[in-house]
Amino acid sequence: MNYRKLISDHFSNMPTHKSSDKSGAIVALLAGLAIGGVLGVLFAPESGRKIRGRISDKAMNAADTVKEGFNSAKNNVKNKAQEISQEFENFKSETKSDVKNAADKANEKIQNA
Repeated sequence: MNYRKLISDHFSNMPTHKSSDKSGAIVALLAGLAIGGVLGVLFAPESGRKIRGRISDKAMNAADTVKEGFNSAKNNVKNKAQEISQEFENFKSETKSDVKNAADKANEKIQNA
């Protein structure tokens, strides 16, 4: 049996929608990491103290990575909020100017009538 053809036919018939929801991939990644960690501990030839130290180091690295990602997201949101606030202020001042000009023109027409 030609497995390559079977696999390529199977994947070519799959729907190709691109979802923006990445939660399934994140859950799968975390599950894979957990399973890999457990298997690594079970089959490790090192002592418990060394393994616990490595696990602790990796947990600290993971925590640092999460903190960096959170701070990056927080900064992105803050920058976007400032950008939107500035755009709103510009819109508000342009609108005030347009309304004032329209009122001035209306007053001129009323005075000249």
